Amino acid sequence: MKRTIVLFLAGTLMKDLTGQIPLNGLGIWLKTGTAVKTQGTDVILWDDESGNHHNAFSILNDSYDPPQLVSNALNNFPVVHFNGSNNGMETPAFATFPKKRGTIIIVAKINGRSATSGVGLGNLVCTYHGKGVVWQFGASPDKYAYYDGVGGEGFPVQSAPPSEWGIITLIRDNDTIMNFYRNGRYETAFPVHDNQPDSNSLKIGFNGRLGTSIDSIPEILNGDIAEIIIYDRNLESEELSSVHKYLSEKYKLALAPPSFWLRWWFISLVALFLLTIVFSIIQYIDHRKLRKKLAELEKQREIDRERQRISREMHDDIGAGLTQIILMIESAKAKGTNGNEKELVDVANTSRTLVGNLSEIIWSLNPENKSLDQLCAYLREQLNKQLEYAGIEYSIQLPEDRTDIILSNEQRRNILLVTKEIVNNAIKYSKAKNISIKAELINERLAFIVQDDGSGFDTAKSYPGNGLKNIRSRIAEMGGNLQIRSFEGTGSKFEYLISIKKHSI
Repeated sequence: MKRTIVLFLAGTLMKDLTGQIPLNGLGIWLKTGTAVKTQGTDVILWDDESGNHHNAFSILNDSYDPPQLVSNALNNFPVVHFNGSNNGMETPAFATFPKKRGTIIIVAKINGRSATSGVGLGNLVCTYHGKGVVWQFGASPDKYAYYDGVGGEGFPVQSAPPSEWGIITLIRDNDTIMNFYRNGRYETAFPVHDNQPDSNSLKIGFNGRLGTSIDSIPEILNGDIAEIIIYDRNLESEELSSVHKYLSEKYKLALAPPSFWLRWWFISLVALFLLTIVFSIIQYIDHRKLRKKLAELEKQREIDRERQRISREMHDDIGAGLTQIILMIESAKAKGTNGNEKELVDVANTSRTLVGNLSEIIWSLNPENKSLDQLCAYLREQLNKQLEYAGIEYSIQLPEDRTDIILSNEQRRNILLVTKEIVNNAIKYSKAKNISIKAELINERLAFIVQDDGSGFDTAKSYPGNGLKNIRSRIAEMGGNLQIRSFEGTGSKFEYLISIKKHSI
């Protein structure tokens, strides 16, 4: 029972002693109050309350005076005052930043420039001057600075004026990076050399020089210190927050609000922004895949339509022609060796027609024959063959040098067949003396006009055969428009427009 009470009291005492700060890795803890031993207001000794006995002693000689203890200077707590001219304190040697890690937290205020520094910088804490690798952390009225023992200058940490009471924190959680906090808020990070500080005494309020003619730049602090806490490890975020909270509540120092990029609303906005980007990327990828799939399906539909068209034309042209040849051969066989000259001539003519039709199909399927210029050249050649011995005066005006207009297989084939069919009907039935074939580009549309001065025909009347029906059907397949103007005895005029916008480049 007694042991339980003792442990309880010891735990309560330790809780009061630690004041909400972690003990693990605590190297030195200097705080004002009963820990400061004085003669009058002269500070003689500052006890280390970490349990490591790293007590700080004032430098006392002909050149140095002890720092002063100022009562009730910060929320009814006393502070140690350094005059910027001839004060300093020092501990026994111990290791700082072991394994290149550590945390320093100081409650301090800078009152003005140091009288012993050319740049006005006064030392807060350091192991400089000492043996081996040393470091120094100090401040002037307009900035903080850190020196890692390499070269002749320190790193300027922050330009914000440290002239008000503040909680200043340095954390080395990386071999080459030091993080700086003020009043609990992360402010910046700065580089340090990848070195390991040696064990040295900790100097407080000066840099270890004694102010003699040889050691003439002691960089004595012109300011006040209320508390110093040093760890030999880097504190975790929650631990650091607990120390900052303890110091803030103890000294009634307001903690700075988090940087805007650490605020909940900014984090929410960034998260929302990132989610929007991710969603947009996913949506873009899905749409791209969908467009690709639709394009593949459309391409497949085009292939299927092309196969159907080829199959239909092969059936209509080649199949019908072969059937006709078979019938004519059967007729010739039935007549024996005499009187079959007509059938043989018809076989030859039909065979030539089939060869021509097959040649046209092959030409229209050749992917190299894709431009309007190539179509017009081939159509001109075919029309010349049709009209050369027809006994009709004719003129052909087709666009030239239009390699920039790309036509589909269906367009090339249908334009060729429609134009030849109209001309063929004029040769066979119109008794025309003149015929003109003209084509031109009008606002991304290809306009054809085929006109003759023949006998004409009644457009409302039905005629045997599939000529007009095929003409209308092929133009409709291309999404074109057809107008036929003809009256008996006045000639005929065929006008058809075909959009080429979808296939232009």
